[in-house]
Amino acid sequence: MKTSRNVSALTGALVLAAGAVAETPKDMAVTIYNDNFGVVKEQREMSFERGLNRMQFTGVAERIDPTSVNFLCLTDPDAVSILEQNYEYDLVNTDSLLKRYIDQPVSLLVKGSGSSGASLLKGVLTAAIGGDLIVQDESSGQLHIVSRASVERIELDKKPEDLLTRPTLVWLAHAEKPGKHLCQVTYTTEAIGWKADYSAVLNDKEDALDFSGWVTINNQSGAAYPDATIKLIAGDVRRLQPPVQPRPESIMVRSAMAADAAGFEEKPFMEYHLYTLGRKSTLQNRQIKQIELIETARGVPVDKHLVYTTSINQWQVRQSDKVQVKIEFENEEQHGLGIALPKGRVRVFKADPADGTLEFVGEDQIDHTARRERLSLYIGDAFDVVPEQKITDQRRGDRFVTFTRSVEIRNRKEEPVSVFVDEIIPRYVNWRIDKSSLPYEKKDAFTCRFKVDVNADSTTTLTFTMTQTW
Repeated sequence: MKTSRNVSALTGALVLAAGAVAETPKDMAVTIYNDNFGVVKEQREMSFERGLNRMQFTGVAERIDPTSVNFLCLTDPDAVSILEQNYEYDLVNTDSLLKRYIDQPVSLLVKGSGSSGASLLKGVLTAAIGGDLIVQDESSGQLHIVSRASVERIELDKKPEDLLTRPTLVWLAHAEKPGKHLCQVTYTTEAIGWKADYSAVLNDKEDALDFSGWVTINNQSGAAYPDATIKLIAGDVRRLQPPVQPRPESIMVRSAMAADAAGFEEKPFMEYHLYTLGRKSTLQNRQIKQIELIETARGVPVDKHLVYTTSINQWQVRQSDKVQVKIEFENEEQHGLGIALPKGRVRVFKADPADGTLEFVGEDQIDHTARRERLSLYIGDAFDVVPEQKITDQRRGDRFVTFTRSVEIRNRKEEPVSVFVDEIIPRYVNWRIDKSSLPYEKKDAFTCRFKVDVNADSTTTLTFTMTQTW
């Protein structure tokens, strides 16, 4: 905000406009980030008197960060200066009204008991404590302690001027000349976020899939953003404080929108990626909205792998008694993809050949994935491929261990399978294979991989001896 003006020079022309209210937005834009916050940009026409003005900028988000507000007069950047700002969030409710009516006249309609009807009590409200109201009768001067539960109606003369109906920024502004100006206000708010969800449908042979993505926007910020330009930022943007978690809400509205208009356009933006919706859209408060992120990429080639992991340190492997099912594919333009994919959940389906309906077969989480990178999804564990492993021999010394491992793979399927057996090596050791019943490859410095082929309804046993030193 522009605040460089010498305030003392203005005291001779102290003219305060009486709480002028900024008009409804002329233009609205919202940029939403992964970690539950957003940047709101509003353009409104505002009327100023010459000199000092008290302005009310209503309808801002309840979860606004008031320290982030930036004001700019678009018609003339030097025409208006903001000298002070207050964020007013003491909104109209029973407690806030009663607090302001202490020592003021009120009227209470008090419920009757038995055959007695309701009675009207007029007087001065002296206190509103917990569930009780203390009223001094205007005629007798007696103090009445009345339970709120026994009050049918409370009558007050008028709404206090300092009590607002919506969250409001109240500014002390100085204008060089009177008239209307188009102004832009930018601020950040918590409790608005987005995430990506993807759907992958495997074909019958499980060697290709159709891949699509949707964005889910969750607006719990305490404001609606009508007919707004919507942008999404994907990436790990650093903030100096952890994101504030949204308050629990009891009502959620799901608005699934078909992609019958312009979708998101993706482009690099600094070290992140920016997704801009090619049409306006309205984000209601306390609403969950879904919008298509990417068009469906069809026939993306897939590699399906069965992987079984072992280690001398059992805590290093995810499942010591299960064969993991993984599918991998490339994020390439030639496959209909080739765009930056924001982090999110990938749900995998496959059609039941009996009736053609899609059945859920697993899911995994992907991180932010650049184009031309490979995606690997761990979607579940094999049912009919049963592993069993054991250490058959072991010798330990001061700075080494030599062991022999036996891995039996039992295939109960009606077709042959190949299983990768990965021995995971601790990061602080050197290793070598002394002998093995099957060939191996050094997948990386900490993974020794064996490929075990097993015929239909058969068993294959891998044995190897490894020495690890440190």
